Amino acid sequence: MPDGASIMARVRSRGADLRLVNGALRIVNGNRLDSTARDYIMQHRQEVRAYLEAERDFEIEERAALIEFDGGAPRQWAEQFARVLYSQRPDGVSDLEWSWFMTACGRMIDEAPGRRAA
Repeated sequence: MPDGASIMARVRSRGADLRLVNGALRIVNGNRLDSTARDYIMQHRQEVRAYLEAERDFEIEERAALIEFDGGAPRQWAEQFARVLYSQRPDGVSDLEWSWFMTACGRMIDEAPGRRAA
């Protein structure tokens, strides 16, 4: 049985990518893959989904560590902000509004009184 990492490596080597968007598997630059490759991906979507979720969890953990240690934020704040950074923009929220929200969250962490006191 193929693993998600090897499938992702093959997909990315062809100039395409796979993403989880609101829980659904999406192919980016799918025109770079032939129909056999797309069918293969769909047959093994559970393995790919598990790999992408683990990859996202690792990236969130890594980002949280940077926010905590380099930014001096409490761990709980760092974990929550890292999750927000990797979340999808909600439906009905414009790019400008989402950018403002993300910036405001970062500013609150940066400017919080006593955040480095611990």
